[in-house]
Amino acid sequence: MPHNITGIDHALVGVHDLEAARVAFEGLGFTVTPRGSHIGWGTANYCVMFEDNYIELLGVVDPSLETNGLDTTLADRGEGLLGVALASDSPDATHSSLVGAGLRPSDLLDLKRKLELPEGDVLPRFKLIRIGAEGLSEKHLFICHHLTPELLRRPEWLAHANGARHIASVVFVVENPALTANYYRRLFGSIHVTVTDDTVTVRTAQGNLIFVNDVDLDMLFPGLSFAEELPPSPHPFAMTIGVKDLTETSEYFKGTGITPQAISNGSLRIDPKYTAGVLLEFVQA
Repeated sequence: MPHNITGIDHALVGVHDLEAARVAFEGLGFTVTPRGSHIGWGTANYCVMFEDNYIELLGVVDPSLETNGLDTTLADRGEGLLGVALASDSPDATHSSLVGAGLRPSDLLDLKRKLELPEGDVLPRFKLIRIGAEGLSEKHLFICHHLTPELLRRPEWLAHANGARHIASVVFVVENPALTANYYRRLFGSIHVTVTDDTVTVRTAQGNLIFVNDVDLDMLFPGLSFAEELPPSPHPFAMTIGVKDLTETSEYFKGTGITPQAISNGSLRIDPKYTAGVLLEFVQA
C-alpha cells in the first residue's frame, strides 16, 4: 500500500475500570497480556494480541498525571472504541511519503511504555505519526510502528479460547462518508477504497476500515437496537473479530453465561455491556 502503511495495527478501547475490563475480555475468551503503563502518564493498558494486529484496553490509573484527554473522553461519552492505529513497516519512509503527498503528518513522535512481566519490567518502544484524517479527529486515526515487536507477541498471548485470529474491521460513524473518499484514496491508494451510496470501505491486508452515516447503520448491523443515544459524529462505532471457526466460537460461549446474538449474515454479536461499550461481532476469518 502507499506510504508503507500495511493496515490496522491496533484498535483502542477506553474503559472506566481497567481491571474490570481485563476480567470482562478474559470472560469473552480472549487471552490478555500483563499490564502496561505509559511512562510519565496516568494511563495504563492491557492488550489482546493477534498475529498481525491487536486490541488495546486503555484506562486512567492516576488522574493526577497527563491522560492525553482520556479522562475527559470517558466522562463525556463513556466507555467504548477510541480510535485505530494504522501500521507502518517503515516510519521514516511513511513520514517522508506523507509529506511529499501533501497529507501534513505530524513529526515522528517517540513513545515507550512499561510492560509488567513476571520476570521483570520491559520497555516496548514505538514511533507514532499523527495525521489529520478527513472526517475524523486527530485521535481517531494515527500511525504506529513497533520498534520492539518481540516484546509484545509471545506465542502464549496469541492463542484465544474463543478462536479469535485478528481484527477484521473497524466501523466509524461520520457525517458524510462520500466526502472522505478522496482523502482515503490518497492515504491508502484508490484500488483499496470502495465507495457505495452508503459507505466508504478501505481494504487492507490487516483489516478493513468502514465509514458510514448513523442513519445507515442498520444496513451494516441488521437487527441492531440502541439502548442509549449515539455520541455526536464522528466516532468509532464497532469492531469485528475474525475467528478460526464460528461454530466453535458459538460453542465456547455456551459455558460463559454470555449468549451472543446470531445475526442473519452469520456473525455473532456481543452485547456492549459485556465489552466495555464496544459493539463487537465475531465473523468467520
